[in-house]
Amino acid sequence: MKLRIQSNQMEEVEGLYNEYPYVFHHVDLSKTAIPWHWHEALEFCYVQAGSVKVSTAGQTQVFQKGEGFFINSNALTAMTEGFDCVIDSHLFHPVFLGGHFKSVYETKYLNPVIQNRNLDMLPIRGETGEQKQLLQKISQLSRLQSKPDVEFQTRNLLSEIWLLLLEELKHTQLKSSPAKNQDRILTMLAFIQENHARKLTLQEIADASAISTRECLRCFQTSLRQSPMEYLMEYRIQTAAKLLETTSLSVTEIAMRTGWGSSSYFTKMFRSLRGKTPNAHRKEYLALQKQALNE
Repeated sequence: MKLRIQSNQMEEVEGLYNEYPYVFHHVDLSKTAIPWHWHEALEFCYVQAGSVKVSTAGQTQVFQKGEGFFINSNALTAMTEGFDCVIDSHLFHPVFLGGHFKSVYETKYLNPVIQNRNLDMLPIRGETGEQKQLLQKISQLSRLQSKPDVEFQTRNLLSEIWLLLLEELKHTQLKSSPAKNQDRILTMLAFIQENHARKLTLQEIADASAISTRECLRCFQTSLRQSPMEYLMEYRIQTAAKLLETTSLSVTEIAMRTGWGSSSYFTKMFRSLRGKTPNAHRKEYLALQKQALNE
C-alpha cells in the first residue's frame, strides 16, 4: 500500500472511490511507512501480527496482536512498527453508512462521533463485552474481503460494528483533546510541506498559524512529540525517498529539490535517518519492485 499525501497533509486513500467508498488494506508496516497524515475517512484497524505504536495529536498507544483501534475522521495520525507488524485497515467515507446528506443515519448515528473533538482514537483491546464483539466483527470483516461480491455484506457488517462502537462510547471516559492544537498543527504542516524546498525559520512556521515561536514549539511538542525543525527534516527525507523511488533524478538534483543545499549533507542525513545511502535506498526499492513483478 502506498499513501498519497496532499499538501495540507490530507491523505488520498488508495482505492476509495465514490461508487464504493470503502477499502480494505492488509498492511505490512515493515514495508510501508505511515507518517503524520489525516483523512476524511473513518478507520477500524486490527493487528494481525506483531505490535504497532499509533500516535494522534492527543495520545500515543501501543497495540499488540489481536487488538484493534478506531481512528476518527480528520484525526492527525502516525503509525510506527513496533515489531514485525501486520495490520488490517478498513477505511470508509461516512457516506458509506450515512447515505444521503442529513439522513437520519448521518445526524443520529454518525455525526455524534465524527463531530466529537475529544475522540481522535479509541483503543479496542477486548476489555469489555462490546470491545470483544468489536474485535470479532472487525476480524470477520477482514475475512469477508477475500470473497467476491461482498459489497452489501460489508456495509451490513460495518453497520453492526458502528452500533457496537456507539455502545462502547457510552461507557468510555474520553480525555479532553486539544482541538485548537490540531487545527494549528495542520496549518503549520501544510506550510512546511509547501515550502520545504527552501530555507525555513521557526518564526515563519509560527507565523503560518499567527502564533508566537514559543507557542509553536509547545504546540508541536504536545501534538507530534517533536520540534518543527525535526518534522521538517523528516518530511524532506520522506519526500526525497519518494523521488528516489519514482524518478531517475540524480542524488544531487533530489538534494536541491528537497531543501538540503548539498548532496553530501543530504546523504549524511539520509543515512542517519534511514540507515542507508540514497543510492542504496533506490537500488533496494527497485530490486523489491522487480521481485514483486516476477512473483
